[in-house]
Amino acid sequence: MDRRAFLKLAVVTSGLTVAGVYGSDFMQMANASVNSVNSQSLRNPTDSMDSDWQIPHLLRRAGFGASPDELSFYQNLGVSGALDRLLNYESIDDSNLPAQPDITMELEKKPAPGEINNLVWWWVNRMINTPRPLEEKMALFWHNHFATAIYKVHSPFLMFKQNELLRSKGMGKFRDLLMGVSEDPAMLIWLDGARNRKGIANENYGREVMEVFTIGVGNYTEDDVKAAARAFTGYQIDKAGNSYFNPKLHDNGTKSFLGQTGDLGLEDVVTILASHPATARNISRELFTFFAYDQPSSGVLDNLQNVYLSTDGNIKAVVGAILKSDEFWSENAHLNLVKGPVDFVAGALRSLGATISPNSIVYTLRMMGQLPFNPPSVFGWPSGPAWISTSTMLDRYNFPLLIDPTKANSLQNLQTVGDVSQVLFPEGLPSDVLQTIQQSTDSLVNSSEKLRGIIRLTMASPFYNLN
Repeated sequence: MDRRAFLKLAVVTSGLTVAGVYGSDFMQMANASVNSVNSQSLRNPTDSMDSDWQIPHLLRRAGFGASPDELSFYQNLGVSGALDRLLNYESIDDSNLPAQPDITMELEKKPAPGEINNLVWWWVNRMINTPRPLEEKMALFWHNHFATAIYKVHSPFLMFKQNELLRSKGMGKFRDLLMGVSEDPAMLIWLDGARNRKGIANENYGREVMEVFTIGVGNYTEDDVKAAARAFTGYQIDKAGNSYFNPKLHDNGTKSFLGQTGDLGLEDVVTILASHPATARNISRELFTFFAYDQPSSGVLDNLQNVYLSTDGNIKAVVGAILKSDEFWSENAHLNLVKGPVDFVAGALRSLGATISPNSIVYTLRMMGQLPFNPPSVFGWPSGPAWISTSTMLDRYNFPLLIDPTKANSLQNLQTVGDVSQVLFPEGLPSDVLQTIQQSTDSLVNSSEKLRGIIRLTMASPFYNLN
């Protein structure tokens, strides 16, 4: 689906349907957006995007947007310098971020009141304030890929430990990440690996590691599932929440897995899967659609698959190849992904330099349908147009009501509609949309309410709702 189709979808599904709830201001803004989209001349999607769009586009995709000062900093670096800083973030000091959430750092059968909220806020706060935005964006990507939910794991501590694993290994070699996830206590609970032992093998993880996490359906048999389950036997969790291998519970028998036979264990299966061409292609496809656009061509995937295989599954190399590709910088990649709720919320607060209460963050993300640490299933959250519906858009429109614009650092001394809206959408809204927002907020005498009105209508526009 191209950018124009996305814009129209966002307008028709969300803007027009809620206009009856919020009044004519939203209807006028939605109509102005439709007219603006319709008046745009068609462009070749393979054309390069406008130079003024490049850094805002990069910071939305490889992070969570940027404050005006941060945007200016990256613009001064230029595209090449910005890419280098985002990709090679290890040397950037992030000691100002809380190292751990306010939770009980021990294994519990049932989370204490408020600890889930504290855990969610801890991570969203990192997204808003981190000087290493790509690090958190990759942690979010892997959290959706290796989707694990607290409603079964129960322990905020174990979910925190898994989150740290995804962050620390998320830009290294995929084999190391997959090995860590396979031994991770939260995953051992989530897919019943801790119940998997010799003689009573549990196949849940053995199946999902192939179907969802690596090679995909059609590249394995039921015998491979059984062999993988046997290879994964013997992993347990101690009372402190650490996983360990118990050789007494491991099946040492001969196994045949994807054409290889022997006394295979977890490391053997992980190595086979991580080096498989189907894994290389699937991971490359997921990363490309996360950062660029849906339905990449075979040629694009061939190139990324080769990068993966030639670097022994180095994720940073694949991500770098995507962010440096002509496709990422093409007209086809600009504003053609619908923002998920986390991007919508974290991006606004980061851009505005604003804060809201942790409980409000948790409530908003839950109502929008993307609460971190609680994906709906092993397949993660939906994406794309699934986020644009009448059941979730009302919460998007209500979100700016939680922001105190007088305490938003990025809005100090800003008055005009264009300046305020450009903080949220740096490319600049079309003139007819700006005019509509101006007319809708002119009658507001209170400066705080006027700022909030501009923020609200800007965030209600389909342009802000697209990534």
